[in-house]
Amino acid sequence: MSAPTVTPPAENPEATTPAAPTRLQALGRHRSLGVSYGLALLFVIALGLTTKNGFSPERILNIVGQDAQLGMAVIGQAVVMLSGGLDLSIGPVMNLASIVSAVIMDGSNGNIPLAVAVTIAAGGAVGVVNGLLVAKLRIAPLLATLAVGTILQGIYYVWTEGQPKGNVAPGFRAIADDRILGFLPVSIVVWVALWSLVAFVLYRTTWGKGLYATGANPRAAWLSGIATSRKVIGAYVIAGMCAAIAGMQLTAYSGAASVNAADSYTLTTVAAAVIGGVAFAGGIGGLAGPFAGVLVLVFLDTILETLGVPSATQYIAQGLILIIMMLVSRRLNRGARGRDDA
Repeated sequence: MSAPTVTPPAENPEATTPAAPTRLQALGRHRSLGVSYGLALLFVIALGLTTKNGFSPERILNIVGQDAQLGMAVIGQAVVMLSGGLDLSIGPVMNLASIVSAVIMDGSNGNIPLAVAVTIAAGGAVGVVNGLLVAKLRIAPLLATLAVGTILQGIYYVWTEGQPKGNVAPGFRAIADDRILGFLPVSIVVWVALWSLVAFVLYRTTWGKGLYATGANPRAAWLSGIATSRKVIGAYVIAGMCAAIAGMQLTAYSGAASVNAADSYTLTTVAAAVIGGVAFAGGIGGLAGPFAGVLVLVFLDTILETLGVPSATQYIAQGLILIIMMLVSRRLNRGARGRDDA
């Protein structure tokens, strides 16, 4: 007589997610946020002491607004990391978005809506490919997204022959140049709006709760009936769309399309997410921390550039801060995982 087989539960996107975090888990996350924002405040003070008019609100807003595209891209990277993955195609997607949007706009304000829609859709399509490779074909996230990013680079280099195509519409520059109420950069408003939308999905929907459960323990989430594959694919779609929006913001700021302007953003988004307390293991962190991580990197770069520090030394400083924050996050997040590895 053959042994009975155990049939896994059918994936149910409406399944009950695991229990809410304990007080110990919440405390670990709050402490991680405190460290992230404390470090950001420390760099704001350093900025004020080392640069002219460093404490000026207008100058601080201008500095943050000029790097709003980093904040937009980090949102997607953080969501993917919460699912237990990693997206190394962020930079190539931003470059692709820059080219596609400029080509469709072709210097005409009337083409802006179509350019925005097509570009975001293209970013989402790349996310679907990444998600399918990771969730369905079981390819390691690092390898899958690195391969997709490399393919994208080849596609747009062949398409453009290494030279940017298209023209940015004059009206599109408004999201980089205009101010609301005379002082608040539009780019910051777009960043905050995108953050709010993704935060709502992550914190207030069943899908977001399922994503946390998937990142924390994929097997347990699947056994409880959560559609883990859909959660992972959805995370990569969000990352692709956020990267596309960030690419368009970068294009608006520079005023021209580029095939390599966003190359450095892939690893920078990972650094900002880690500084913000998002764990590589998945299921730990949120979107509030990476916001502070972006501020840390932006203010650090500004301080070092103002002091005339060579770029090589800037990289060293960023690396050291990243290592320190990874060690701090690991220690604080032990409470969020329990004390199993203590």
